[in-house]
Amino acid sequence: MAILIVLGAAARAGAEWQFTPVVGYTFKGSTTLVDLENAAGTRHWNLGGAITVIGDFPLGVEAHFVYTPGFFERVGTGTVGSLDVISSRTYALMGNAVIAMPRSWNRYGLRPFASGGLGLLHASAQDQLNLLPFRINLLGMNVGGGAVGFVSDRVGLRFDLRYFRNVQGPDIEDLDPPISSGLPVRLRYWTASIGVVFRY
Repeated sequence: MAILIVLGAAARAGAEWQFTPVVGYTFKGSTTLVDLENAAGTRHWNLGGAITVIGDFPLGVEAHFVYTPGFFERVGTGTVGSLDVISSRTYALMGNAVIAMPRSWNRYGLRPFASGGLGLLHASAQDQLNLLPFRINLLGMNVGGGAVGFVSDRVGLRFDLRYFRNVQGPDIEDLDPPISSGLPVRLRYWTASIGVVFRY
C-alpha cells in the first residue's frame, strides 16, 4: 500500500525524489503479545529507509520502512531448554503524507517536516522450546517528524523521531496459539533514526 501511494502520486512541477537509508534505535515499546523476556520496553537497534516525493511546496508523500531485529529479546539472556526467545523481529511498512516547511523559507538550512499515515505492522518471535511461537500482521499507524538538511546539491542528512502503534488487531478468541496476555492485542514503540538522503 505504501509503495503504491508513493509511485501513484501525481508529479508536480519542481517535485523531487528523496531516497533515505536510515539506522537508529527502537525504544519505549509495549505490547500485550507474549513477551517471555519482557524485552519490548528495552532499546533495540533498527534499520530501514524512506522514499519521499516532495517539492518546493509543503505537501508530499512517502513510503517509510523500519525493521527492528530482536524486539522480544534481551542481550545476554538465554539458557538451553528454557523458554527464552531465540529469534524475533518487528517491522513497519507505512504510506505517509508529509508536510514540510516551504523551501523558500529556509533554502540552505534544515527543513523541518512532519508526517504520518497507515500501513502494515508485523511482529514475530520463536522461543527455544517452540511452545509459544507467533507471527502476526496488524493494521498500524505512525506519526513523527524531524528535519532534512543538504550538504550538497544531491546529498544530505535526515533526522527522524517517530511513534508506531497498531490501530486494529484480531479478536483474542481467534488467536491460535493464544499469543496475547488476555487483553486486546496491542503493539507500540518509538524510533529515532538518522539517514543519508540522496536527492534526484
